Amino acid sequence: MKKIRVLSIDGGGVKGLVPAIICKYLEDEISKRINKKIFLHEYFDFIVGTSTGGILGALYTSPKLYSSDEILTLYKELGKKIFKKTLVRKITSFGGLFRPKYSTEPLEKISETLFGDTNLSDTLKPFMAMSYDLIKSKEIFFDSLNAKRKSFKNFKLKDVVIATSSAPVYFNAKKIISDNNNVYNCIDGGLFANNPGLLAYVEARNINFKKYLSEDKPSYPNAENILLISLGTGKKIGERNYAHLKAKGGAKWLLPIINILFSSQSNVNDFILKKIFDSSENKWNYFRLNPCLYKSSLELDDVTDSNIKNLSTDTEEFISKNLDKLDDIIYQLISNH
Repeated sequence: MKKIRVLSIDGGGVKGLVPAIICKYLEDEISKRINKKIFLHEYFDFIVGTSTGGILGALYTSPKLYSSDEILTLYKELGKKIFKKTLVRKITSFGGLFRPKYSTEPLEKISETLFGDTNLSDTLKPFMAMSYDLIKSKEIFFDSLNAKRKSFKNFKLKDVVIATSSAPVYFNAKKIISDNNNVYNCIDGGLFANNPGLLAYVEARNINFKKYLSEDKPSYPNAENILLISLGTGKKIGERNYAHLKAKGGAKWLLPIINILFSSQSNVNDFILKKIFDSSENKWNYFRLNPCLYKSSLELDDVTDSNIKNLSTDTEEFISKNLDKLDDIIYQLISNH
């Protein structure tokens, strides 16, 4: 029986360019090898994303059929609109201390254009994104399969992508309403699952894939028959030294602590997944692709031309150094189609 192919995409703001470039490579290479133009969602059975990864996942599974090339172009062009630094905002926000650094209006308009009235329940493949509800003080899982079954779990896809990416300090919380008028006040899911790989694995184990997919796939799969591809948004090794912060107050720690929380949570999830798959019959079912950013910034909102170029360069170099691993991934994606 063929494996369930799961794609997990981290959060990371403009660094979503990193997984977008890797996904374009996968889509292009699969198309070449089977001699037919394909869309990425056709070669994954379940796609999960947080924050910018949630936006990417929604685009890949959207019934509007965006190609990976189109999505990559969108990310390069729209970053400056989403992270637009107006003079008034700079003065009144004090770097995000007194109000969010950015208005959500550009993101709202872009989301409306990209998704329109598409519902979460309309995605072409099972899709899940995460957020945190300030009203109920609990995690929210926007799950397209649950959305098909229960109206109170269904939302507009344009609202889901904003809810999963409304990072504190950067954007306002997003108020969304389900089909049966349940109200949620949402912030970025990266606060508890910036790397959603572990959640993707756990959720995949609880899905009856035979019911939702036409292919011969196992229901309620385990590590032996799940192929999990986890895409990060880049990392730096030994780049930061927080010694100068040890005597500083909360204001100086605000943005650094967000980066620390995101990075540490991501690393722990990767560690747990390696242990899970290493103990299975086929430990090569798990791939974590998270390029080192040698030239690029770690900042979520660095949309300068130089950083966009550097993100592309760092990711292309990662791809060129990992062709064997990527070849293995592509082979498995095709053979389990």
